[in-house]
Amino acid sequence: MQVYLNGKIVPAAQAQISVFDRGFLFGDGLYEGLRAFDGRVVAIDRHVKRMSDGLREIALAFDPASLVRPTQDLLRANNLKDAFIYWQVTRGTPGAGRPVRARIPPPDITPTVMMYCVPTPGLGAYPPVPTKSACVIPDLRWHRGHVKSIALLGNVLAALDAEQAGCDDAILARGDLAGEGTSANLIAVVPRKGGGDEVVTPSMSSVSILGGVTRDLLLESDTSIVERPLRVEELRTAREIMLCGTLTMITSITRLDGVAVGDGTPGPHALRLLNLLLGSIRSGM
Repeated sequence: MQVYLNGKIVPAAQAQISVFDRGFLFGDGLYEGLRAFDGRVVAIDRHVKRMSDGLREIALAFDPASLVRPTQDLLRANNLKDAFIYWQVTRGTPGAGRPVRARIPPPDITPTVMMYCVPTPGLGAYPPVPTKSACVIPDLRWHRGHVKSIALLGNVLAALDAEQAGCDDAILARGDLAGEGTSANLIAVVPRKGGGDEVVTPSMSSVSILGGVTRDLLLESDTSIVERPLRVEELRTAREIMLCGTLTMITSITRLDGVAVGDGTPGPHALRLLNLLLGSIRSGM
């Protein structure tokens, strides 16, 4: 595998960073996960903007637009057209004589920039709708969920808790409000008062979650999706529960806390949203 590190594409076995890098010692950095289909990266401008916004919030000076061309170079170097691409920017390594554990970084520090890509299924692999089981797990993470931090211990612990409970993934909840999965946004189809169904995704203002690029594409493709606070109790009676994300695409949660969701198979809204997402991706190709 070839990786990108600080301006160069090198074999992964030769890619080296300092053990004093702040990403390694503090989790001081951000990342983006992107998807390429047939050599084209989906919504790369949105990923650039989200990382730019996050870097500005954590006061890390780097322009992720500079990664657009190297991303294509890296895909070619690995002979990949359908791939998951990972960008990571850390605050970097303090210079010689600088304290390596100082909470306040030195002003002259240079960011460490890394990228890799691995093969993933192409568009022809969808449908069918992938499936998972999930458990509701208390969300004990920090309150800047909109910042795509590389410090993912909270997500890891939630995934481990879900695994111990016999589930494939966790749906994180803050009190009685549902938030997101460990690596994807949440959508639920719930009965509407007065009859019919309402397709709901938790609003960004209701819980501390990431504004997913896939979530944004779906909201633009289907204006009937409602953004509002989504209560955990609503998930218990939901007709469908789904996760959406770069790797997740549209994945149906067919069992929640050991209980079948709907009839225990992907529902019509999951297939509809997957097809909408596929259409959105193809329209950009």
